[in-house]
Amino acid sequence: MRRFLPLVAAAVLAVLAGVLSYRYLAAPKLRETAEAAPELRFNTLDGKAVALRSLHGRWVLVNFWASWCAPCMDEIPHLVQAQADYASLGLQIIGPALDDAEAVKPVLGRFAMNYPVSADFASADAAMRAFGNDRGVLPFTVLIDPDGFIVQRHLGGLSGEALGELLRRHLGH
Repeated sequence: MRRFLPLVAAAVLAVLAGVLSYRYLAAPKLRETAEAAPELRFNTLDGKAVALRSLHGRWVLVNFWASWCAPCMDEIPHLVQAQADYASLGLQIIGPALDDAEAVKPVLGRFAMNYPVSADFASADAAMRAFGNDRGVLPFTVLIDPDGFIVQRHLGGLSGEALGELLRRHLGH
Protein backbone atom coordinates (compact mmCIF):
# COMPACT_ATOMS: atom_id res chain seq x y z
CA MET A 1 0.00 0.00 0.00
CA ARG A 2 2.84 2.39 0.80
CA ARG A 3 4.22 1.90 -2.70
CA PHE A 4 0.96 3.16 -4.17
CA LEU A 5 0.66 6.24 -1.94
CA PRO A 6 3.14 8.33 -4.00
CA LEU A 7 1.35 7.27 -7.19
CA VAL A 8 -2.05 8.24 -5.76
CA ALA A 9 -0.68 11.58 -4.54
CA ALA A 10 0.85 12.26 -7.98
CA ALA A 11 -2.42 11.38 -9.70
CA VAL A 12 -4.41 13.67 -7.39
CA LEU A 13 -1.95 16.52 -8.02
CA ALA A 14 -2.12 15.94 -11.78
CA VAL A 15 -5.93 16.04 -11.76
CA LEU A 16 -5.93 19.17 -9.60
CA ALA A 17 -3.41 20.87 -11.91
CA GLY A 18 -5.53 19.93 -14.92
CA VAL A 19 -8.72 21.31 -13.38
CA LEU A 20 -7.05 24.56 -12.35
CA SER A 21 -5.41 24.96 -15.76
CA TYR A 22 -8.72 24.39 -17.52
CA ARG A 23 -10.51 26.89 -15.27
CA TYR A 24 -7.80 29.49 -15.92
CA LEU A 25 -7.67 28.97 -19.68
CA ALA A 26 -11.43 28.64 -20.18
CA ALA A 27 -12.50 31.48 -17.87
CA PRO A 28 -13.56 34.77 -19.43
CA LYS A 29 -10.75 37.28 -19.24
CA LEU A 30 -11.09 40.91 -18.22
CA ARG A 31 -7.91 42.82 -19.01
CA GLU A 32 -7.01 46.43 -18.53
CA THR A 33 -4.82 47.91 -21.23
CA ALA A 34 -3.56 51.30 -22.37
CA GLU A 35 -3.15 50.87 -26.10
CA ALA A 36 -4.67 52.88 -28.92
CA ALA A 37 -7.78 51.33 -30.42
CA PRO A 38 -7.47 50.26 -34.05
CA GLU A 39 -9.67 52.06 -36.53
CA LEU A 40 -13.03 50.38 -36.97
CA ARG A 41 -15.43 51.28 -39.76
CA PHE A 42 -18.65 49.56 -40.65
CA ASN A 43 -22.03 50.15 -42.22
CA THR A 44 -25.08 49.66 -40.05
CA LEU A 45 -28.09 47.72 -41.25
CA ASP A 46 -29.88 51.01 -41.92
CA GLY A 47 -27.06 52.11 -44.24
CA LYS A 48 -25.21 54.56 -42.00
CA ALA A 49 -21.42 54.53 -41.87
CA VAL A 50 -19.85 54.38 -38.41
CA ALA A 51 -16.16 54.97 -37.72
CA LEU A 52 -14.50 54.88 -34.32
CA ARG A 53 -12.62 58.03 -35.23
CA SER A 54 -15.95 59.90 -35.49
CA LEU A 55 -16.75 58.92 -31.90
CA HIS A 56 -13.59 60.54 -30.48
CA GLY A 57 -14.49 62.34 -27.26
CA ARG A 58 -17.01 59.67 -26.21
CA TRP A 59 -16.71 56.41 -24.35
CA VAL A 60 -17.24 53.58 -26.83
CA LEU A 61 -18.15 50.02 -25.95
CA VAL A 62 -17.67 47.68 -28.91
CA ASN A 63 -19.53 44.40 -28.48
CA PHE A 64 -18.77 41.66 -31.03
CA TRP A 65 -21.60 39.12 -31.14
CA ALA A 66 -23.55 36.65 -33.29
CA SER A 67 -27.16 35.50 -33.46
CA TRP A 68 -26.13 31.87 -32.87
CA CYS A 69 -24.18 32.73 -29.70
CA ALA A 70 -26.30 32.06 -26.57
CA PRO A 71 -24.14 34.17 -24.20
CA CYS A 72 -24.41 37.01 -26.74
CA MET A 73 -28.20 36.81 -26.63
CA ASP A 74 -28.09 36.85 -22.81
CA GLU A 75 -25.91 39.97 -22.88
CA ILE A 76 -27.94 42.10 -25.34
CA PRO A 77 -30.67 43.22 -22.90
CA HIS A 78 -27.94 44.49 -20.54
CA LEU A 79 -26.28 46.38 -23.40
CA VAL A 80 -29.60 47.96 -24.43
CA GLN A 81 -30.15 49.08 -20.83
CA ALA A 82 -26.57 50.37 -20.53
CA GLN A 83 -26.94 52.44 -23.70
CA ALA A 84 -30.10 54.01 -22.27
CA ASP A 85 -28.56 54.60 -18.84
CA TYR A 86 -25.14 55.89 -19.89
CA ALA A 87 -25.72 57.76 -23.16
CA SER A 88 -25.99 61.02 -21.21
CA LEU A 89 -22.52 60.34 -19.78
CA GLY A 90 -21.04 59.99 -23.25
CA LEU A 91 -21.34 56.24 -23.87
CA GLN A 92 -21.90 54.89 -27.36
CA ILE A 93 -22.26 51.14 -27.78
CA ILE A 94 -21.66 49.65 -31.22
CA GLY A 95 -22.34 46.03 -32.14
CA PRO A 96 -20.49 44.42 -35.04
CA ALA A 97 -22.12 41.01 -35.62
CA LEU A 98 -20.26 38.01 -36.96
CA ASP A 99 -23.34 37.17 -38.96
CA ASP A 100 -25.25 38.15 -42.08
CA ALA A 101 -28.07 40.70 -42.21
CA GLU A 102 -30.82 38.07 -42.46
CA ALA A 103 -29.73 36.49 -39.18
CA VAL A 104 -29.29 39.84 -37.40
CA LYS A 105 -32.58 41.57 -38.33
CA PRO A 106 -34.80 39.37 -36.10
CA VAL A 107 -32.45 39.96 -33.15
CA LEU A 108 -32.69 43.74 -33.64
CA GLY A 109 -36.47 43.54 -33.41
CA ARG A 110 -36.56 41.04 -30.57
CA PHE A 111 -34.39 43.18 -28.29
CA ALA A 112 -35.22 46.68 -29.62
CA MET A 113 -31.50 47.34 -29.92
CA ASN A 114 -30.85 51.06 -29.41
CA TYR A 115 -27.28 51.19 -30.70
CA PRO A 116 -25.69 50.81 -34.15
CA VAL A 117 -25.27 47.23 -35.39
CA SER A 118 -23.53 45.87 -38.46
CA ALA A 119 -23.79 42.46 -40.08
CA ASP A 120 -20.69 41.59 -42.09
CA PHE A 121 -18.95 38.48 -40.83
CA ALA A 122 -15.62 39.05 -42.58
CA SER A 123 -15.12 42.66 -41.50
CA ALA A 124 -16.37 42.01 -37.95
CA ASP A 125 -14.05 39.02 -37.60
CA ALA A 126 -11.06 41.04 -38.87
CA ALA A 127 -11.92 43.92 -36.51
CA MET A 128 -12.32 41.56 -33.57
CA ARG A 129 -8.87 40.13 -34.20
CA ALA A 130 -7.41 43.65 -34.58
CA PHE A 131 -8.81 44.40 -31.11
CA GLY A 132 -6.87 41.44 -29.70
CA ASN A 133 -9.30 38.52 -29.79
CA ASP A 134 -7.25 36.04 -31.78
CA ARG A 135 -9.14 33.09 -30.26
CA GLY A 136 -12.48 34.09 -31.82
CA VAL A 137 -14.32 33.99 -28.48
CA LEU A 138 -17.82 35.50 -28.49
CA PRO A 139 -19.12 37.67 -27.10
CA PHE A 140 -16.11 39.97 -27.02
CA THR A 141 -16.39 43.43 -25.52
CA VAL A 142 -13.92 46.31 -25.68
CA LEU A 143 -14.22 49.59 -23.77
CA ILE A 144 -12.49 52.57 -25.38
CA ASP A 145 -11.95 55.86 -23.55
CA PRO A 146 -12.72 59.30 -25.04
CA ASP A 147 -9.08 59.65 -26.15
CA GLY A 148 -9.29 56.48 -28.26
CA PHE A 149 -7.42 54.11 -25.94
CA ILE A 150 -8.58 50.62 -25.03
CA VAL A 151 -9.11 50.53 -21.29
CA GLN A 152 -10.66 47.09 -21.00
CA ARG A 153 -11.27 43.91 -22.99
CA HIS A 154 -13.59 41.11 -21.98
CA LEU A 155 -13.73 37.65 -23.55
CA GLY A 156 -17.05 35.92 -22.93
CA GLY A 157 -20.41 37.07 -21.64
CA LEU A 158 -20.88 39.96 -19.23
CA SER A 159 -23.67 39.80 -16.67
CA GLY A 160 -25.72 42.92 -16.11
CA GLU A 161 -23.95 43.35 -12.79
CA ALA A 162 -20.46 43.03 -14.30
CA LEU A 163 -21.32 45.42 -17.15
CA GLY A 164 -22.74 47.95 -14.69
CA GLU A 165 -19.65 47.71 -12.50
CA LEU A 166 -17.36 48.21 -15.50
CA LEU A 167 -19.26 51.28 -16.68
CA ARG A 168 -19.60 52.81 -13.21
CA ARG A 169 -15.88 52.39 -12.62
CA HIS A 170 -14.98 54.23 -15.81
CA LEU A 171 -17.90 56.58 -16.46
CA GLY A 172 -19.31 57.14 -12.99
CA HIS A 173 -23.11 57.24 -12.37
